[in-house]
Amino acid sequence: MTNRTTITRSQRPTPQLLALCAVLALALLTLASARPAQAIERGPLNNALLATVQVIVPVAAEQDIYSTGSGTILTESGLILTNYHVMGDIEAEELYNGNGFAAIGINPANLRGRPVMKYAAHLLAANPTLDLALLRVTGLLEDESIALPENLGLTAIEIGDSEALQIGDEINAFGFPSIGGDTVTFTSGIVSGFEDAEDDGYAEWLKVDLNINHGNSGGLATNDAGQFVGVPTQGRQDLGMIGLVRDGNLAMEWVRRALLAEPDNSQTDPNAPGVTNVRFAKAITSKGVARQPAVRFDSGLDTLYATFDYVNFADRANFVFAWYRDGFQIFTDGVRWEFGKNGSTWVNVYDDEGLADGYYELEIVYEGELIYRDGVVVGAVQPASSASFGPITFAEGVTDDDEPIRPGTNFAGIPEIYAFFPVNGIENGAKWSRRWYIDGEMVTQGEDVWKLGDADSSWLSLSANDGDLPVGRYRLELLIEDRVVQSGEMDVVEPAARGPKIADVTVVGTVTEADNRRRMVSGATVFFLNPGVTTEDFVDDPKQGLVFASGVSDDNGEYQLDAKLTPGTAYGVVVYKEGYKVVQADDFEIPIDATNPYEVTVTMERR
Repeated sequence: MTNRTTITRSQRPTPQLLALCAVLALALLTLASARPAQAIERGPLNNALLATVQVIVPVAAEQDIYSTGSGTILTESGLILTNYHVMGDIEAEELYNGNGFAAIGINPANLRGRPVMKYAAHLLAANPTLDLALLRVTGLLEDESIALPENLGLTAIEIGDSEALQIGDEINAFGFPSIGGDTVTFTSGIVSGFEDAEDDGYAEWLKVDLNINHGNSGGLATNDAGQFVGVPTQGRQDLGMIGLVRDGNLAMEWVRRALLAEPDNSQTDPNAPGVTNVRFAKAITSKGVARQPAVRFDSGLDTLYATFDYVNFADRANFVFAWYRDGFQIFTDGVRWEFGKNGSTWVNVYDDEGLADGYYELEIVYEGELIYRDGVVVGAVQPASSASFGPITFAEGVTDDDEPIRPGTNFAGIPEIYAFFPVNGIENGAKWSRRWYIDGEMVTQGEDVWKLGDADSSWLSLSANDGDLPVGRYRLELLIEDRVVQSGEMDVVEPAARGPKIADVTVVGTVTEADNRRRMVSGATVFFLNPGVTTEDFVDDPKQGLVFASGVSDDNGEYQLDAKLTPGTAYGVVVYKEGYKVVQADDFEIPIDATNPYEVTVTMERR
């Protein structure tokens, strides 16, 4: 089976095509400068190597000090699994930098060079007990403000079943150990045993005859089929050359739970300034971390702190904050911002005679725009004895009028579920909570103070941060002052069986000179046209709306298209570079059995 095609047909360009290519070359240069791809002929081994990334984490408290480790690409959209101790101090349970930032290095296509430091990622979820951390790619490393392309060109690992492993089975490790130099390293061994550290009947660790060194942490362990079965985590000096690998099934179960969250819709524009992770507390650590954050505090408090993360701030911007008690402003202050674009900080309100009981709100205004207002209660609130929530109705969505869309109790293949409920006699300041369970296990919870007044009804939702909600029996509990007052259950089931779906593929390749195949052509723009559009149509009147996907070759002649293509679909192909004949090919099809990525080599003739 071939996964390589060469296109060579040529003719002269039109002036309009020259202009369009000049614009696209600038827009796509960053994308094409460093592309990840796999050499298809090497199969599962190369797929695993390309699914392994280098993770570099700056330590905020130390200048030019970095934590280095490895990670595994779980999804093509940019979810990466690694160890917590790569991201932070596992004993103190503190991240090395305030916003959980990590630089991600992607392996080159030939797997012979150093990883290309291409993406910025941030912590999505962490579990110090399991020593696991989940990252999400959030931007390009060179400039996080540039919108990410639709196709990141990432190679995701196939998930296997670690429970199927037996002692003596082959196990492989992939990562960037310090003793292996600057390039990705592959080692192979056997499963030497299992370790039940919790003595609960489930082996949390795989013992392997591999020496897991510094830098290997957080990487990839696979079975002989190249499927994910664990996370290389640590070496055991007391056991000689024996390494410990976090069990893959346990890790993936945590990932699935971690991807469930109540959505935060407070900031829809990822590039807009905003504050997140606001925590109220009566004390903070020396590093500005809230101690025992809560939504209710006892009377007699003299200081109330609010810690928060900030994103996309600019130095010299106007930053104003104000504190309110029961709706009346009691303190305000402002500064010219000088603390950088992203980070963490805190503000407080103080009264040496003690803060009066009431509902305290923090308001934050950035450059004259309100970006946050919420609060907590100081002192006791006695909700009316009749305060309660009514029966819960589950639905697939919500209308603009806050009405449920397709309500029911059985759902399949949905990324988010909504829960609607009547509200009965709850006063502002009352503490209310929600708990979500799947198959009897609590997966997420949250608490807040009621601030909707005498609303007749309300709703909340639970979503999967990537993909659909996992299959299972779901239970939602609603609480007032830590007392369960309402609950409801529904099921998420497997979608009905569907016909086979053809997987789209990433197209990569090189552009070379026809008279010298070793001479690479840089700056060539490769266009794949919308199905049904001929190359003549495009060359005669080149418009961006006719283009399905495009890419620009880098200094090595390598390119990657910015969107995936469907095997078996016919596309017109046009390749342009000033000083060369235009390459044209109509009805170009990628084989229906092509594996990902698919390589298309282009040869060009000088004019």
